[in-house]
Amino acid sequence: LENIGAPVSNNQIEYNPFVPEYIEETFDYCRKFKIAITAYFPLGGDIANKDKAMRNKILAKISDKHGKSVSQVMLRWAIQRGCAVIPGTGNPKHMEENLEVYAFKLDEEDMKTINGLKHGVTGTTHMDYREFD
Repeated sequence: LENIGAPVSNNQIEYNPFVPEYIEETFDYCRKFKIAITAYFPLGGDIANKDKAMRNKILAKISDKHGKSVSQVMLRWAIQRGCAVIPGTGNPKHMEENLEVYAFKLDEEDMKTINGLKHGVTGTTHMDYREFD
């Protein structure tokens, strides 16, 4: 990081429970060096992947447990992991729902279960820490 000319204060990366391991490594690197993370696509990615995420049975079970939507659970997970989230919507109902993620918390078991959802979904553009080694 010394060679880039300025300290990195924030890294905006695709981040959701389904990102591939190398993005999780980028997340860990940022946390280690106190670089804030802004998560884009926090609801699972593009339209096709978001749709798959909304139908995930494990997330549905956790959302039912808390009386929240799958979207709210996914946003809350990212927030509890220490990310700022930018879900992006023009729908006032969704905006209100997104703000309600601060009205509940996921317990340790929920977090562990969601952390276990990782699989080989292809990520999109992100700043990969390996480019700086």
